[in-house]
Parts: sequence; C-alpha cells; structure tokens
Amino acid sequence: MTTTPSISAAVATTLKAAAALSPAPGYINGDEYGEWYIEAGPDLLRALAQLALAHGSEELAARLERLSHPLCREPLDCVLMPDTMPRLWCGNPVEVEGSPCADHAPARAAELGRCTWVGTEGELRSSPQRICRGTPVPGEDRCSAHTAYCRVVKRDLKVCNRINCTIPQHQKLAG
Repeated sequence: MTTTPSISAAVATTLKAAAALSPAPGYINGDEYGEWYIEAGPDLLRALAQLALAHGSEELAARLERLSHPLCREPLDCVLMPDTMPRLWCGNPVEVEGSPCADHAPARAAELGRCTWVGTEGELRSSPQRICRGTPVPGEDRCSAHTAYCRVVKRDLKVCNRINCTIPQHQKLAG
C-alpha cells in the first residue's frame, strides 16, 4: 500500500532539498561562470516526486523517482562523429553511476553495429568500460582507430591490446 505524503510535508522536503542547491562548473568552459549549471540531485528529484504524488500526479512522480537513480548515458544517435555531442541518450536505470545498462554493455557492441574494442584494465578509468563511439571499418568489427590493437589473449587471460604488436607469437596467432 502506497501512502500519499501530505502536501505540507512534501513542500517542506522539497524546500529543504532546494536550499542545498549551488552552482557547479559545466563540463566545458567550467572556468566561465556563464557556463555553470545547477544540478538537480537525487534528493531534490525524490522530494519533487513526493510533491507530485501529494498533488495527485502518479505518472510525474514515477518519472522523477526514476530520474533520481543512476541512468545509462549511452549515446543513441545513428551516426556518432567523434567531435560532436550526441543528441539522443539512453535513460535505462543502472546499479552504478557511469556504467552502461545491459542493452549497451561492451559485450553487445557487435550487435549494435559499434566498434568492439573495450580497452585494457591498466588504463586510467574512473568509470566502467563503455562501447567505443566509432563505426567499424567495412569488413571489420573495430573502428579505424582500434584495428591496430592486438587481440591475442595472453597466458594471464588478459588481451594484449598493444598497438601494432610486434611479438612474434602474437603475430602468428593473429594471422
């Protein structure tokens, strides 16, 4: 049984969350104050969901509640140019912030017609591995930037991933 919060309690929660808002630098030109934004964090979104529920709008409340959790932010544009910002994004819920949903996991890159290169564990990454935005070269499963990476699985069960690998055993296996 879902309990509907009182409007006064929902307003109080919303105002408390709104009081914590502050400007944050934008992704691009963060040093220019005009490019800053105010992020609607999870607390504010949940408070707004309570307010919407108290107002009788279950659909809006459900949408705001969903947005208060981590979401997949995989670009969905058909043509993804490296220097352009995508216009369409996936919004499926995920467990960990920054990780892709099951539909956009690197293991499904080939099915989605995307480059299948997933990088190496040794790279400095603050987020889980993402699908490369590049379009595969015709007849290949990787984009032009990643076709030169060695695909051989070493004895430690890690992919070599060296660019233009010159290890004789790897060249023999790759051939």
